[in-house]
Amino acid sequence: MIKKFYNSHKYIWVAIIYFIGYLPWYFGIQQRDMTGFHDVSVHLDHIIPFVPWFVDFYMYWFLFVFGTFLFVFFYDKNEWYKACAMMFGGMTICLIIFTIFPSTFAYRPAVITGTPVEKFFLNIVYTADKPTNVFPSIHVYNSIGCAIALIKSKRFKGNTKIKIFAIASAIMITLSTMFIKQHSVLDALGAAVIAIVLYYVVYVRFDAYLEAKKEKKTVLESIKNS
Repeated sequence: MIKKFYNSHKYIWVAIIYFIGYLPWYFGIQQRDMTGFHDVSVHLDHIIPFVPWFVDFYMYWFLFVFGTFLFVFFYDKNEWYKACAMMFGGMTICLIIFTIFPSTFAYRPAVITGTPVEKFFLNIVYTADKPTNVFPSIHVYNSIGCAIALIKSKRFKGNTKIKIFAIASAIMITLSTMFIKQHSVLDALGAAVIAIVLYYVVYVRFDAYLEAKKEKKTVLESIKNS
């Protein structure tokens, strides 16, 4: 059964190979001593209040990203490759920045407030994710990348509801990173800039290249048949 699945979905190798390199790189730099790390906080970060219920949207990120990847994977191979190029390209850029510019944002509340469920999730987030290597925010970047993948999917072309859902998801996840004091405003802006650049490369320029290639093929076939 596994062999049959792999034979019909061999393009999964892109994700497997990437994460074989990504995981040790990411967790490796997370083990560095914080001496020399750059505090990326800005004035606006100290104005933004701590709002515990935003942890729901922070955790929603896992469902949003996994669900988007799963949909694209099974829907269309070419869209999967594009999504991987967008997501993995940005994540790699983030890792390079983390490596040469180690950053930190250590402004978590001294006392965690909220409902029992909110406190539970906040403790999980704070325990599992150190306040280091935060600029740019991969959490924000991936939420934007998934929103783009859904909006640009042929399956949802012209679907306003999906567009609103995707954009709203990315916005709320981005806000959650700041309202639970996990990331700085600067982290979110950095991720947005990278997303804009890679969107242009992966979805604008590459689509234009494919369209030009298709038109050229059509012209050549027309000449050949005339």
